[in-house]
Amino acid sequence: MKTVHLVQHTHWDREWYFTENDSKVVLYYFMLDLLTRMEQDETLGPFILDGQTVMLEDFLAVAPEQRERLQKLVTDGRVLIGPWYTQSDFLVVGAESIARNLLFGLADCKAWGSYMPVGYVPDSFGQSAQLPMFLSEFAIDSAVIWRGWCERDVARSEFYWRAQGGQSVLTAVLPWGYGCAKWLPTEPEKLGEALPPILEKQARFSATDHLLLPNGNDQSPFEYGVPEALEQLNSRQQEYVFKRSSFSDFFSALRASGESLPEWCGELLSPKYMRIHRGIFSTRADIKQLNASLEQLLSQTLEPLLALGWRLGLPYPQHAVETLWREAMKSHAHDSIGGCNSDRVNQMVKGRLQSGKESAQQLFDLNMKMLAEGIEARQQGKKILVFNPLPRTRDAEVSLTLFTPEHAFRIVDENGNACVWQLLHEAPQDMSLVVQEQSNSTSPTWYRKCQILLAARDLPACGYQTFYLQEGESSGFELPEPQISALENVWLRLEINAGVLTLIDKRSGEVYPHILRLVDGEDAGDNYNYSPPEEDWKITGDGCLHHSNLERGPLKDTLLLDWRIPAPVDSASRRARRLDALLEVTMTLSLPHDRAWLDVEIEVNNTLRDHRLQVELPTDIHQAFHFADQPFGLIQRENIPGALTVWRQENWTEAPASLWPMQSLALLHDRQRGLGVVTAGLREYEIPVGQPDTLAITLFRSVGWLGQAALPWRPGRASGMVLPSPDSQMPGIHRFHLAVLPMNNGQDGAFWHAVEQWRTPASGYLDTGWSRFRTNPHDRSFPSRFSVLNWESQLHFSTLKKAQNEEALLLRGWNPGLEQLKNIMPDADGQLEQVTLAELPVGNSPDSVAAGKPVSWLIR
Repeated sequence: MKTVHLVQHTHWDREWYFTENDSKVVLYYFMLDLLTRMEQDETLGPFILDGQTVMLEDFLAVAPEQRERLQKLVTDGRVLIGPWYTQSDFLVVGAESIARNLLFGLADCKAWGSYMPVGYVPDSFGQSAQLPMFLSEFAIDSAVIWRGWCERDVARSEFYWRAQGGQSVLTAVLPWGYGCAKWLPTEPEKLGEALPPILEKQARFSATDHLLLPNGNDQSPFEYGVPEALEQLNSRQQEYVFKRSSFSDFFSALRASGESLPEWCGELLSPKYMRIHRGIFSTRADIKQLNASLEQLLSQTLEPLLALGWRLGLPYPQHAVETLWREAMKSHAHDSIGGCNSDRVNQMVKGRLQSGKESAQQLFDLNMKMLAEGIEARQQGKKILVFNPLPRTRDAEVSLTLFTPEHAFRIVDENGNACVWQLLHEAPQDMSLVVQEQSNSTSPTWYRKCQILLAARDLPACGYQTFYLQEGESSGFELPEPQISALENVWLRLEINAGVLTLIDKRSGEVYPHILRLVDGEDAGDNYNYSPPEEDWKITGDGCLHHSNLERGPLKDTLLLDWRIPAPVDSASRRARRLDALLEVTMTLSLPHDRAWLDVEIEVNNTLRDHRLQVELPTDIHQAFHFADQPFGLIQRENIPGALTVWRQENWTEAPASLWPMQSLALLHDRQRGLGVVTAGLREYEIPVGQPDTLAITLFRSVGWLGQAALPWRPGRASGMVLPSPDSQMPGIHRFHLAVLPMNNGQDGAFWHAVEQWRTPASGYLDTGWSRFRTNPHDRSFPSRFSVLNWESQLHFSTLKKAQNEEALLLRGWNPGLEQLKNIMPDADGQLEQVTLAELPVGNSPDSVAAGKPVSWLIR
């Protein structure tokens, strides 16, 4: 006899084809009904509030008077909450976001006095291989998932899932989804007829005689009559025993069964039984870029600066920063960050992220201003503060915006030595738009607005250094000869011939022709899935270079390329082979004098519809696998998914295409040579069909529907709603940033050092003496150069922040590669203790750090 565990729940999308405003109103009535039903019948429960505490926050925002009623049900264990703050997508959002999501969710649960100790992930579009690691770091030993699993990966729907670093959680799959037993009849005879086919499917891959029966659905009301109806069925048949249960009870029974369960290590991205919507990695690329920019600003710029200021006696606005994180996480659900929403919702998601960036930037600027005010000048001129978040001394080229009325200026360090800088862009600036005191002026005051790159040498670890802007003075260094025939430094050379780019690695002699080739093809899909036509007419930039210009600079040389590419305006034109529009692309390629990478900025004026634009990087590497980064780690993937040969015959829900998510990095290399691409907010790459040696980085997809039916790579019904979404055509100007890193010794230390240098920039601030907002002086004095700590580790920097629950700092890094690294203690004032992501002691610190593991240190 099989035991059926009834788990009652609701899956709560905060937004989708409806807005969060709609959701909060529906939630109000849903929760009132739930509270009333459970109070009227004390046998009901437990009921799961979708594993996300934001539901409590949203409900109390519209019904604060209901807190006491809800508190009693939570305390009594009848309403189960947490452990997440929001139900996040785990393949698109960043590692720090995932860690903070659990940190804040469990903090909420602690305030309520209870939590569900299960990593419940009912609807993420695929499962990260690192999920067991995140859960284990928070002492959660079990997980419930839906999308991404199939028996090709692991034979049973219950298994031990092991992360890259060795942590393991007992995992149960909902093979037919969280809504497989929704809207059950409550009349026993009808229920007895409805259940057998559901339970037969639930048992198909089960390892034991314990089955999960999830009863609930999207924004679905409480099916309060189901438990009693199931109890009546217990006396009418002998095949099943039905019990009111929870995920925790199910896992207890699973462990007590004594059955030997299989083990799985890796991600779960199979679309055999459930769609995982691979196209979301590049849907609404503007939202993805904005989110990545906000995540980095918070964790790797603002929080480290606030930690530094706190050590110097400035206040740490912890609640304000936590609010910024929480607002960002409201945009991290699979639909929200996936961009598979109505246009109105995508506008709200983008607005939420933009608001977060504005607030974070203002916090950063004001804290840099307060630091600058407390520094006694050691040279003449206006102070420039350069902040290095990395926990080790470095040289960096810092982007700065200067406002000056002078034609000439120079920048010196604290010893008066002239620094090298390069003017990137200049424009006139009416200062009444910048300085509040001049806003009522009867005549404008015009300054030069100069965007420069400053070579800042010997920046202190997790610290700042003071430089000085001296206006009216000559630069103090000689400009290089302007004439060059190609981009070239000690390590690399980039040649252009008839618009074709060739990158040469001078260290090894390897040649990479046709690098950064623009390729535009049709996308007949929707916000969920990229969908190529049966025969795609791809348009390239070959032969379409309109203008090029080489410039030599003091810090980097630049090649500016303007492409004017005749292209079809939409799907109809592409299928008719009509070139009735123009795709305008400007590519700015920069080769730093002191770095072995090619910096790439791309600006696209998108006037086309129904298309996808990529840049291709052929490597001539013929291996069966490649690598990409994942949250706190690196993952190996096959270039050509083996399932591509069987998916149609086996009627999979969508094609297991070689479209992949990344955090910021994709690699295709052998033991020595190859290419790495690191991006700023681009989340998708492809190994194109018939090109197994090529990395194709997707810049954006342009589609006009939320959902469509009968796509070649996704047969059957439409996903979501068949709803027009013209904003998802991405009209207008869009900018993208990435770097190409040729590899001459595989994943060696020099390569990983370069990756971290590129994706973790230093920041600068000019203290002009005036600002948009006035503040009273703080009467504190600060040194002209300061370092919080030093960490001479090969781990990559993740964050430095104030601890969640005590007056201490929290420093975190992670192992980015595939080899173990030495676990080195930071050099910092105070007592140090290694802790988990939950900021709890780990016990004895290990000597080494496994691949894919984060390391956190508490500094008291």
